[in-house]
This record gives sequence, C-alpha cells and structure tokens, in this order.
Amino acid sequence: MTKSQIHFERKTVGLLLVGGLHHVLHLIPIAVELEAHPNIDVEVFVLSTFEAEACQRVLTPLGAERTKIRVLNPNPIAKLVSPKLAFLLLHLNIWNSLNAIVVVERTSTILRYFSGRLPPFIHIPHGAGDRAKSYDPRIRHFDHVLVAGEKDKRRMVELGLVREDTCSVTGYIKPFAIKQLRVDMPSIFPIKRPTVLYNPHFSRGLSSWKDFGHELLEAFSKKKDMNFIVAPHVRLFANQNEFKRDEIEVYSKFENIHVDLGSSKSSDMSYTRAADIYLGDVSSQVYEFLSEPKPCIFLTKRTTQWQGNPDYAHWSFGPVCYSVSEVLANLDRAFLCHPDYAELQEKGCLAATGDPSWNPIRRAADALMSILANA
Repeated sequence: MTKSQIHFERKTVGLLLVGGLHHVLHLIPIAVELEAHPNIDVEVFVLSTFEAEACQRVLTPLGAERTKIRVLNPNPIAKLVSPKLAFLLLHLNIWNSLNAIVVVERTSTILRYFSGRLPPFIHIPHGAGDRAKSYDPRIRHFDHVLVAGEKDKRRMVELGLVREDTCSVTGYIKPFAIKQLRVDMPSIFPIKRPTVLYNPHFSRGLSSWKDFGHELLEAFSKKKDMNFIVAPHVRLFANQNEFKRDEIEVYSKFENIHVDLGSSKSSDMSYTRAADIYLGDVSSQVYEFLSEPKPCIFLTKRTTQWQGNPDYAHWSFGPVCYSVSEVLANLDRAFLCHPDYAELQEKGCLAATGDPSWNPIRRAADALMSILANA
C-alpha cells in the first residue's frame, strides 16, 4: 500500500531515540518519507540537545521540513538512577497520546508493564547481524517489527517472536541513508595502502578485543605495507577510564594506524567505506562493509563453537583465524583468496540487508503508514 492509496485522519508518529547516537541513522531517516504524507506529523524524542543536533544533521540534508525534535529532560534524581528509564517512564502521557511509537532498541519494552494504552509499538532492529542478541525475547512485546532482510524475519518467525503478518522486510535503512546524505569519503592516512578495518564488538565472551587487540596493534606498528583502522563498537570503551583509552590511542602515533574509540565516525560508516579488508568478530558492521564484495577475516578463540551456528552465519564470508599470526598470513593473501568467498557474501548480504535496488526508507515508511491505516 503506497502513500497515495492511504487515507486517514491526522496522526502523529513518535520516533524515540533511547539507545544513543549510534542509533540515529537506523531510525531518523524514515521521518522524511513519513512527513511527506500530509496527514502525518512526526516528532523525534531525545534525551539531550547533543542528540537533537545529531538528528537535525540527518533530517536537514535529507529534506525534512515538518519533523519536530523534542528534548525531554528527566528530573535530576530520576536521571541519576537511569536516564533511559527516566526518559521512558516519566513521559507515559506523551507516549499514550501518540498514534504510533517507533524504537530501535528493546529497553523501551518496559513500557508494556506500565501502560495499557500504548499506540501501535513498532521496532526497527539497529543492524542486520546474526548474533543471538539480535533475536532478543523482548521483541515479542512489539506490535510490528521492520527488519532489513528475509534472514531476520525467518529467524524471528521460527523463534515465535513475530508472525508473518507482524513483520515487514524493508531493506537496511542506514547504508541507504548514508548514500542519500552524500557523506564524503574520509581521508585518513597520508600514504595510500590497502586498509584494514578492525571492528571488535563489545559483548563479553564474543569480542576478540581482550584476547587479540593489543597484539594486533603491536603487529601493525611493525607492518608498514598496510594501513590499520581500529574502530570498535562505540560501547567497548564507553565506560573505560582515560588511562585505558590512552594506552590504545597512543598507537595513532604510527602513520599507518588510526584509532577511534567512539567518535561519530565509528557509527556513520566512515570506516567501513574507507577500508579494503574487514577484520572482526560478531559486529553487524560487516554487512555495512559489504556494500560490494570485499575480503573479510574473522578472529576468535579456538574454543568458540561457531560451525553450523546461525549466530555466526557471516563467518562464511572469509577465513576464521585463531591467532594474530593466522590473521597476518591471511591478510597477505586476502585479495587472492577473495573469489572463494564472493558468492557467499553476495547471497548472505541479500538475505540480511535486502535487495540493493530497494529504497528502505520509503519501504519502512510505507509499512508504518499501512499499520497506521489499520490501527
């Protein structure tokens, strides 16, 4: 059902940015297509002026004109307990007054326990990864879920998190939005060499950082034929003290090493677009890197039981290594061996992120408008 086929009284859609700046590009772009419908008003709700500014930097260049951004500051005492929960629970009157709520995280499902009058409650997962956390049991508390690809819909249906009619496949919003924003390709290194992006996840027990991070930095400080970007998930170092950060950031003194422990470039695809080879573990950024087939290498402990496990489906996109020496050997032959993985990458990305010809922002907005029309 398209915008021209949908008719209803004026409605307001609320986009709740609860999880942080790295969620902006997964959620905010849909406002542009939603507000194109004359009877839909869009309000973005954020916790800080910093987040409001980040949202506006996406909305303005994409052409949004009517979308409003509201900063909701919880009282200081509640904020000390939990800024997220304060934001969610102290504004139930606002959420109940909306015609639809859209979120990209799952903490907000707590609203189900505090309000019996929520409007249609809609989830857009922030990423297209394979790990089990992507299929959080809390997803069943949403009225509808908009996923990037058939892979996620299939697994969610099988797990009983959604039904066929409560899950829509829209394509991957974030990479499409980046293309529309025409973000310039960053110039990171003074000398052009093959560039490796190391993108470890933050999850304890899944991340390769603790076992291999320092050793990789030492190895690349001596390996001058490749550039090395270290850009972990923004949550890996979010709560680390200055000393812990400094001992990693000091490696940026090497001309072929660039360390970013959480700037906006860590989540706006600056590094996935700049890199020639991906090195990582379980982050869904591998799907953002693979906008076109390129070499990937994965790193884990030898005890990881990943073979045949759908939580590690993307590890079929390149060799899996158990040591830094294995990584270095595979880097040296990465481009030569890449044809062995190219077809698997293409099929895997199609299942995870949808058809490259789609406009995911429009498809997501159309799905939301159908939900509104039938509410």
